Order: sequence, then C-alpha cells, then structure tokens
Amino acid sequence: MDPEQTSIKLDVSQWRIRIDERSRNRMKLQVKLSKDEAIAYKNFAEVCKPQEITDEDFIKTVFVTGIESLNKQLSEMVQKYASENKEELAASGITVIENEDGQVRLAETAVMEHDISGFPSDSPQKYES
Repeated sequence: MDPEQTSIKLDVSQWRIRIDERSRNRMKLQVKLSKDEAIAYKNFAEVCKPQEITDEDFIKTVFVTGIESLNKQLSEMVQKYASENKEELAASGITVIENEDGQVRLAETAVMEHDISGFPSDSPQKYES
C-alpha cells in the first residue's frame, strides 16, 4: 500500500530568481521559494540527502542533475524532430545523418558535399588501401 502522497503545483511564473554574474565565469543564483515550495524541498532533501553531504553540495547536485536531465530531454526532442523532418531540414541546407545505433547528427549539406571521405571532418579516421 502506498503512503498518502501530496503534490504541489509549481507556478514558475511567480518565481523570483536573481542571477549575479561573477568574475572568472562564475555566477550566483538565488531562488526564492514560496512556503509550499520550501516545505516540499525540505521534505525532499530530508529523504534524499546523504548525511555526509553538505546542504550546499546537495543543492548543487540537484541543480546540475536537473540541467543534465533537461539537456537530455532537449537532445531527444531534437533527434526526434530531425528524424521526422529530414526533407524540411534538407531544404534548409541541413543533412540528417543516422548512425547504426539510431543516433541522429546534423551537418551542413554544403560542407558534406565537399568532403569526399564520407567521414565527418572532426573525427580522425585511418584509411587502409
């Protein structure tokens, strides 16, 4: 039997976020949470955060993991779009290259036409004759 679960609706339009650009390519992010959001985060951290990790390191890990997850989702969406819209992309001068494992890469058609090797110019290959 599952324990009773409650959820909150995150209204990002109401979020107050402050971003300060720092020297040496660093930045400071400040996110102000509502009471419900703060309680939800505290409950999450209480359950998930290992005791040997500081609160600061835990929130950094959560943040970076979220960025990586979002990046993966966006990459999958681009891959799907490219697979489904090859003709449209070709008309725009973009060639869709599908690898054997199903991964999709995009290349400029003009660059591809000048490369007679069949290999991307950024990946070194040994040629045997």
